[in-house]
Amino acid sequence: MKVLLINGSPKANGCTFTALSEIAKTLNAENIETEIAQLGNKPIQDCIDCGGCVEKANACFPTTL
Repeated sequence: MKVLLINGSPKANGCTFTALSEIAKTLNAENIETEIAQLGNKPIQDCIDCGGCVEKANACFPTTL
């Protein structure tokens, strides 16, 4: 099993990262693989119905990422 921990804070190494790191440490002790993804400083938007998924084999390619 692998757990994805998402850091939504704009500060990559702030308090949220510290808390997620503690959670990851606990999960790793139980032999559960973890990964922390920093998304707080990236522009993320909903589907804009651009049709890119239809053109590129059902894969979404948002223009802002």
